[in-house]
Amino acid sequence: MDGSKQLFPGNIDEAVAKLLSELSFKDKTKIANMSEVGLIKLNISYGIYIRNEFRLWGNESMLASCGAYAGVNEISPEQASYIIIKELWEKLQNSNVLKVVK
Repeated sequence: MDGSKQLFPGNIDEAVAKLLSELSFKDKTKIANMSEVGLIKLNISYGIYIRNEFRLWGNESMLASCGAYAGVNEISPEQASYIIIKELWEKLQNSNVLKVVK
């Protein structure tokens, strides 16, 4: 095992890239087509996974990155997971691949 490899993402971009690599096409499509209100509900469930997976209760560099993104000095793990979800959603919104065909 490479000792120099970081165990947890240290910023929002790394976190979003990791989530994008793990999500199925179906889940990416579902998230891309959610409303912003849906993101709040998603943070209740998927946010728990993100907080645990990225150790947001002690990952100071990730919390600092999320705080800087939000323009605040202190941020809770719950707020950080929402910011990560919202950034994931925005990245998926800007993707031409995930449009719903009616």
